[in-house]
Amino acid sequence: MVRILVGFGIALALHLLFGWAWSIGGGIALGVYCRCRAWLAGGIAVGLSWAVLVAHAFLVAPEPTLRLMTIMGAMFGDIPGIFIPVITVLIGAILGIAGGLLGASMNPSLVSAWNQLRPRVIKSISPVK
Repeated sequence: MVRILVGFGIALALHLLFGWAWSIGGGIALGVYCRCRAWLAGGIAVGLSWAVLVAHAFLVAPEPTLRLMTIMGAMFGDIPGIFIPVITVLIGAILGIAGGLLGASMNPSLVSAWNQLRPRVIKSISPVK
């Protein structure tokens, strides 16, 4: 649960600082940290961060958000506007799943690189006698 909250925080911070495409970083961080079911954890964390942002839009400006949902529903083949937030959160979850898988696949190479660098890093920060 703590891992998902950390991934949620990373995804939300990256989304707010750099834009929606960077929210995948929360899924990547989760995938690097926990390889077991990283895709699920990444999908939950990033999807939850997108759900919070959609809920924020409804809380801050409910009428313009409903109008936007109606317009976007009409633009995407006259689908009901209620599906627009669902599709938005689903896209976030898919990004999180991809990020979790990417992070889990990067884990072995990062661990081996860290194991090679660790003696030099520890030697450089230890006090000289």
